[in-house]
Order: sequence, then structure tokens, then C-alpha cells
Amino acid sequence: MIRNSDGVSRLSFTDASDLVLLYFLALHVMRHYPGGRRFAKTYSEEVLKWQTWEHFRSSGNDLYNLLNIIDGDVKIIDKLQNSRAAAVLRQRSSFPTLTAKRLLRSIATNAPSTTDANDLVKIDNSLQNSRYSGLRRRIANYARLTPSDRRRAVTELEIALKARGRNSDIVDYYILFVQDYDLESSQVKDTEPRVSVPDPIPADTKDIQLLRMLGVPNKDLPFAYKVLSMTSRGLGIPPRFAQAYAPIMQIIDDIIKAGPGYVNLLKQVHNRAKTVKR
Repeated sequence: MIRNSDGVSRLSFTDASDLVLLYFLALHVMRHYPGGRRFAKTYSEEVLKWQTWEHFRSSGNDLYNLLNIIDGDVKIIDKLQNSRAAAVLRQRSSFPTLTAKRLLRSIATNAPSTTDANDLVKIDNSLQNSRYSGLRRRIANYARLTPSDRRRAVTELEIALKARGRNSDIVDYYILFVQDYDLESSQVKDTEPRVSVPDPIPADTKDIQLLRMLGVPNKDLPFAYKVLSMTSRGLGIPPRFAQAYAPIMQIIDDIIKAGPGYVNLLKQVHNRAKTVKR
């Protein structure tokens, strides 16, 4: 998936962060089975062999280069989809480097540790806006899950990897692993919103204040501005945020009910706005 700058440019910082967690979860699951243990061991050793992930390496595996994006040389941020938003997120994040290395060493030595679950929690908590925290909670305690719950967790992870990292160097191995151990559940629905998830839009005081011109009260401005960031990540909107965004939704509803002519006018204004924004 990541062999050159083109592979990097297809990703947002959010994509890289989510994939880092998904990769760790996949390795953690596979280590519980003899058929997956060897792959997990070799893959983890490949990440660790350079001691650090400070530099981008075309010969490195995907997890190494994903870690380089979120915890390595900051210059690579300029190559991501939205470098401005990515730079803000990178500055706000604090990835637990030593924790990640400890977990990789644990996987590489095939010796599950009592700290593994806590390490997954620390990695997850460091990745802002992760939509996979619920999945992490189950997989971190994989050994304690019932066979049915294991199948559901494993299948949810498979769906996420297919959607977010279709060309990754781990997904095909993981799919075969799931088939070999008959771990796929037919009860799991695909809720992945898209292949790439845009980074949350950094707050801009000017933009927030302009929402008042669309009828959003002052007390609701911060909540209304965050709605787009939440929906772009497939997250549910809490009632307080939906209430704040209601005036804007009312405008759209009025335009739709007015007929196709008004909808086309809105589309024209939107296209002009996108050109100006660039």
C-alpha cells in the first residue's frame, strides 16, 4: 500500500492513524493461533529491525511506514491528502512510541504479556477520533471472548481492513487466516463509510463566526462547526450537536422543497465556493 510518495498522498492523517490501530489489532488476533503466529512474528520483526521509524523507507512494510507518518519525520505530513489538517492533528497527537515497540516485541517473541491489553489501550487513546475503540476493547481481551464474540470481532476487523487498507500487505494474509480458522461471522454488517476518511477540519475562528449568518446562535457555534468532522468519520451526532446544526439543515430542506431550480442554484454557488477555497 505504501511504497512511494503516491501511496502516502492517497492517505489522510486519519487514515494512517486508523490503520495503525487496525494493524496492531490484526497482529494481536493472529498471534492467538498457530497458523497466524509465524506471520505476526515476522511482520513485527520487520517493523522493529530499524530500531526506529523516523525515516520513510520504500522497503519497509506498511505498518512501519504508517508509524513513520504519525510518529516519524514530520516532513512526510506535507505529502498527505490535506497537509494543513494533517499538520494540526500531528501537532496535537502524542503517540506512545515505547509502548508500540514493547507490544511489537511481545508479538515478535510469541510471548503474550499481561501488559498487551494496556498497550493497545494506550495506542488507541493516542489516536484522536478513533472509530475503532469499541473493536479494540474486545480484541484487547481476545482470550476471554466467547467463540461467537471472537467471530464477530474478527469479522468486523476483516471488513475494516478491506475497506481502509485494500492494497495493504497484511489484508490478504488476514483474510486467509480467517478462512483457515473458520472465524467469519455472517451476522456482522459492513458499516465502513468509505475507503478514505478526511481529516477533521481544524477550527477556524472566522469560519465559526460566519455560521451566525446562517442562523446558528452564538451559544451553538462550536457545536455546529464540529458536525461535519463527526459525520465525515462515520460518527453519530449527539443531540446537542444536531440541535446546533438544525438551522443549516433547515436551509437545505427549504431549498430542496423549493424545487430543482433552487437546488441547481445551490450547486452553482457550491462549485464557485470550492474554487475560491482552493
